[in-house]
This record gives sequence, structure tokens and C-alpha cells, in this order.
Amino acid sequence: MVTLPTVDLAELVDGTGDAAFAVNAAHTIVAWNRAAEELLDIKAAEALGRDCGLVIGGRNGEGHIVCTTLCPFRLAMHRGERLRTMDLQVRRAGRPPVWVRMTSIIVAGLDPCVVHILHDITEDRNREGFVQQVMQAAASLSGSRDPKTPNGPPVLLSPRETEILRLLATGAGTREIAQALSISVATVRNHIQQIMTALRAHSRLEAVVKALQRRLF
Repeated sequence: MVTLPTVDLAELVDGTGDAAFAVNAAHTIVAWNRAAEELLDIKAAEALGRDCGLVIGGRNGEGHIVCTTLCPFRLAMHRGERLRTMDLQVRRAGRPPVWVRMTSIIVAGLDPCVVHILHDITEDRNREGFVQQVMQAAASLSGSRDPKTPNGPPVLLSPRETEILRLLATGAGTREIAQALSISVATVRNHIQQIMTALRAHSRLEAVVKALQRRLF
């Protein structure tokens, strides 16, 4: 737990380059910076003065709502316990939810409050989910007593396409693949499209699974 001396909350929150907001002991949002507006698609005017749980609506990895009257941050603050970092899925107006890693700091004073700093980890969580699905598919294939190769003509991929497939299986995105192979993003996209066409796949995950079925890598 980090405890800071009494400061101007709006100035403190606005001064950070990360998305951040502050909540008082009554669970009311009292500061909301521009980065939070951009990340969550919620204007400060819509967030200030409202209950934190109603605005954030955070859920954990199991899909359970965390932002309730039993908010773990609120309880920890009242008990004087250490505030731990937490990963939450937060809803956004008009856009898909975003995964954030929330780091919290207690600001001491007559009216103590908590400043929550949000780091966007959506890409990391999506990658983890993709890899998990690939691993489940691989486990299913390896556990089959009579693995069958799909019918149809053999699929011939170039060494580069096979290399890209391996990277896709790790959850790497287009830009990451481009950086790893020192090629352009456009070239990666073209290769992925050719891979999906060759495997008759409608998504990257389906392409990886079909490649596993055919023992292409």
C-alpha cells in the first residue's frame, strides 16, 4: 500500500499519463481524467458524483461482478489492508469491454480516498485466451486414439507461411509477427489470408486448429 499526503485530487489524477480516477470513502467518483475518458468512453461529466460500481461494472476472469457494495478495494481501505493489483474486465459505452490492470493508491486525509490507475491489458488477455483455445484443441487431438487427417487435397504451405502459423499459435498479433520476422504488416496480412484460404478457415484460430489436425507444424 502506498499512502500519499493530502493533495488536490483533480490535479493528482490529471497529472498522470495513464487512465485514472479517484473514489472517496462513500464509493463516489470524485476525479476522472482525460485518459480514462478515452479508454472507457465515459466523459468525466458522466462519471463524477456517481457510484464507482455503477460506472465501472468490473468483472473478474470468471465473469463475476467485482464492483459491488462489497468492493474489495473499499473493504481493504476500511480495514487498513494493503490494496492489491487486480485485473478487471470493464464495460465501455458503444464498444467491446476492455481488460485493465488496476493499481490502487490510498490518498490520506480527513476524507481518505483511493486513486485507481488503469493499464490496458486487453491484447494480453486476448492472446492468453487464444493460446488456451489452441492448447485445448491440441490436447483434444493428441488424446484421440484414432486421429484422422481431414479429407481433401493436401495443403502445401511455404516455409514463411508455416513460420507465421507457428507464431499465430502463440497468440502473436499481426504487428508482433511483422516485427519478429522483419517484414511489413501488409505482408503478414497477405500471408495470413493465403494461409486461411489454403486451409479453408474463417478465422485465425480455425486456421491454427486445422493446421494442427493436418500436422503442418
